[in-house]
Amino acid sequence: MIRSLYVRITATFLIVVVASIALSFLLNSLLFKQQSRGSLMEELDNEFGRIQQLHDVSAPVSLEPFLQELSAIHKLSIVAVGPDEEVIAVGKRGSALRDRVLHSRELDTVLDGGAARTMVPDGERSNGYPPPPAFGRLVELNGEKWALFLLPERYPQTSNFIATAVTLLLSLLVIGSILIVIAARYLVKPIKQMNDAAVTMAEGNFSIRLPDSRGDELGQLAKSMNTMARSLSQLETMRQDFVANVSHELQSPLTSIHGYAEALRSRDVTDAERERYVGIIQQESGRLSKLSENLLKLSSLDSQHHPFHPAPIRLDKQLRQLVLAFEPAWRNKGLHIELDVEPLGVHGDEDLLSGVWSNLLTNSIKFTPAGGTIAISLTQQEDSAVVEFADSGIGVAEEDRERIFERFYKADTSRNRNAGGSGLGLSIARKIVDLHGGTIRLESTPPGRSGARFVVMLPLGQGR
Repeated sequence: MIRSLYVRITATFLIVVVASIALSFLLNSLLFKQQSRGSLMEELDNEFGRIQQLHDVSAPVSLEPFLQELSAIHKLSIVAVGPDEEVIAVGKRGSALRDRVLHSRELDTVLDGGAARTMVPDGERSNGYPPPPAFGRLVELNGEKWALFLLPERYPQTSNFIATAVTLLLSLLVIGSILIVIAARYLVKPIKQMNDAAVTMAEGNFSIRLPDSRGDELGQLAKSMNTMARSLSQLETMRQDFVANVSHELQSPLTSIHGYAEALRSRDVTDAERERYVGIIQQESGRLSKLSENLLKLSSLDSQHHPFHPAPIRLDKQLRQLVLAFEPAWRNKGLHIELDVEPLGVHGDEDLLSGVWSNLLTNSIKFTPAGGTIAISLTQQEDSAVVEFADSGIGVAEEDRERIFERFYKADTSRNRNAGGSGLGLSIARKIVDLHGGTIRLESTPPGRSGARFVVMLPLGQGR
């Protein structure tokens, strides 16, 4: 079984070329044979007329020298049968023609005034073609009726035509075969490169890149594979970072819990220290529980199997309820809340969207100093509801803006550590907003002002 695509393509093309040439040669041969016979009959008809005219003009005394001269000039074998069964045979195949004609039906036909055609069996084939037939007709020579048979040595132009045709077809076969081999290699080479690249990527190496300058389907496939390799490389980097970040996030509280648990076993620990240690253990275990919850939620959102129950929602009511629910947190810190919302509704999952607003407000409260301001607004822009959370906190550095929504990314690790964050909140928020067909982004604050400004856009829907 032929498994190589290169061999298959080459063999298929060669078979098609050879079959096409053979069929073309056969059809041309048949056509040429028919045309040659017609041309030969027409030429011999004219030859009979010329012989009659030459005889009448020259009036030879003896027929045999006259016919011998005609035979030499026109490359004909000639047999003439007179009324008294006198036979004259001249030319290369005159004897064979005489033996075939004498006492034959063709001779009787000619003597009766008709025309006849006969084959001479001992003739040589001309470049694969059978020898041409002999033609007979009644002519008047020296005042008597003679049965005259003319046999040409070959079809007119047969040798030249056949030699030229064979040479041309063989040249086409050789040149075509070479071009097919080159074309097949040209077609198969990128496929082999793609196969090698796929094997390399299967082994975990995503740095390979394929030449993608071709403008055909193979070039498009190469571009797609390069895009896939880049995506897989990014996913692998994200996976490694994810594992490292999870390990780090787990290691820190576990180390803290382990250390304080060991300290609690000491007999020298006072009641006050014991109470503080227990509080720290509870705080760190709470962090672990929250981290585990966020990881499960993010994994569920990634799998696209997270429960999603869209329904009409009034965003203005939801945001007012959010501010009231977080009142103890922002009031204890002495923050000022500016709420400016229009009565707008969307079609979405109320619980999931509530998680987005809670995350944004929690971050604003965490990173806004005492006495600062948090502004929450809801407006309509064309077919979208725009929710904005702006605070007067420490903001986000310019170099951190593009990565702020990455998992576990923290613009200030120490700051987030003190605040108890894991770097997953904004990633979860973006997943939820994407699920609703919206966008979330970090906007630049106006000149002269500090803080962070997050803008969420959601498609408008009928709220309740």
